[in-house]
Amino acid sequence: MSACCAARRPASGFSVQDCLERGMETRRLSPLPLRGQTVQAASGLHAGFSAAVLDGRLKTLQFECSACSTLVAYCQAMVDMLVNQPINSPAVPALDTLIARVSGVPPLLQDRAAIALGSCRALMMTIQTNHQGG
Repeated sequence: MSACCAARRPASGFSVQDCLERGMETRRLSPLPLRGQTVQAASGLHAGFSAAVLDGRLKTLQFECSACSTLVAYCQAMVDMLVNQPINSPAVPALDTLIARVSGVPPLLQDRAAIALGSCRALMMTIQTNHQGG
């Protein structure tokens, strides 16, 4: 978890504003070597994650997504939760857990969490495929 998030997050999760601010920087970075399939919703919103793995851990995790502040916040929350997790058993949260961890998102926009979660799971599948047996 980033120092920024650790210092300012509520006890129950992440602030949507904090995740958005950091996420706006993260989504502008170039993709990392391992890329998951981009997930696109019927609404046209999309997200995709990429990672660098070192010593069996998610050393760096980045994302690219539509310019939707809620989607950016959920994607950044996924980064904060998963960076440095082991690749053989990353703690990818359930949808309701991700929604609960990012405080301040209106109920009508919480569907964006499914896009972030789906694209992160696609990355995990790519990582598992590329690191089988090794």
